[in-house]
Order: sequence, then C-alpha cells, then structure tokens
Amino acid sequence: MNSNIKKLVIFDFDGVLVNTLNFSFAIHKNLNNDLTWEKFQDFSNGNFHDGIGKAMKEESYTIPNNWDELYDSNIKKLTISDVLNNSIKFLSQTNHLVVVSSSGSNSIANFLVKEKVREYFEDILGADVSRSKIVKINYVLEKYKIKPTDAVFITDSLGDILEGNKCGILSIGVTWGTHSRETLSKGNPVAIIDDPRDLVNIIVDVLK
Repeated sequence: MNSNIKKLVIFDFDGVLVNTLNFSFAIHKNLNNDLTWEKFQDFSNGNFHDGIGKAMKEESYTIPNNWDELYDSNIKKLTISDVLNNSIKFLSQTNHLVVVSSSGSNSIANFLVKEKVREYFEDILGADVSRSKIVKINYVLEKYKIKPTDAVFITDSLGDILEGNKCGILSIGVTWGTHSRETLSKGNPVAIIDDPRDLVNIIVDVLK
C-alpha cells in the first residue's frame, strides 16, 4: 500500500488522553454511597452508557442532573502529559486522528483547545453524536474512506475493544485508565501497553 495514504487513529478520551476517572468516580459515588471502584469499572465491560442505564433501571442508580457542568469544572484542572501531547503531534503528520468518546463533544473540544492540540484532531464524536461507539467508528471509517484494517482504536476499556471488534478494527489497550491488563486481554486487542512512551511505536507497527 502507498505509504503516503493516511490511515486512521481513533482515540478514546477519558482514561486515555487524560485521567478523568478519579473525579468521575467521586461524582458518581457522591450520589451512590454503595458504589465501589470495581462496580464503576464494570460499567465499562460493555458500552458505558448501557451499563449506567441498566443500573439506573434495576438498582435505582442516580447520576447528577448537572453532570456536564461538574465534568467541565473538574477537567479544567487537568492536563495532557507531554508524552501524549508529543505523540498526538507526531501521529497527525501521517494519519487522520479522531476522538470517539462517551463524554460530550464540546467538553472534549474545549479541553483540547486549552491544551493546544485541538487542531490535530479532525473529528470529535462524543455521546451527543451517539452513545454507540460502533456507530461512531463506522461513521469515521466511511467519512475518511478507510478500510477497517487501516484503522486502530486506542482505549482503556474492555467495552470499547468489543465495540471496535464489531467494526472490524484493531484495538490497543492502555492500562493507565479504567481496566487492567487482565480485563483488557478478554477483548483480544492487538497490543496492551503500560507506558505512554510506547504508544507511537506500537501504533506505527500496527498500521504498517
């Protein structure tokens, strides 16, 4: 294949590009006293919104009405690591970069603007676009005319890997977010990495 043809790198956001998990868990636990970290992790064994929705229906689980406001006020305090910042800039030279996330598109965009990396992402598809990552992944594959074999999904959760599998794309699991190496391996990702410094080389190798 012509090496000049851009391929597609899809980034999950929460737990991959920035660690929003601590404050997200704290917000959820504030309204659900019996919530454990393990149960919070379990919401991401499949589609996160489906997991939350099931708990709300079956267990009287509660989420704050002002979630977006709380999310935005907390994420302003965070930053992208220099390693990931540099990785984004490098990868954008030869690939289409997009974000596919369970969070809101505007919240993500505003954060990336603050971090001075918004320009490197061609699309941001949050929960306001669709709660299904299958829908969003298939959309960007079609938009950029990319074969599934020329795309890779970077994520921290088993549920994301499983949704990526249904789209025929390979996934790289990262262990600095929601799920452990053991949990991520259940989705058969092409690789699992523990150190962000390994990310670029693994992506380049997968997409070669």
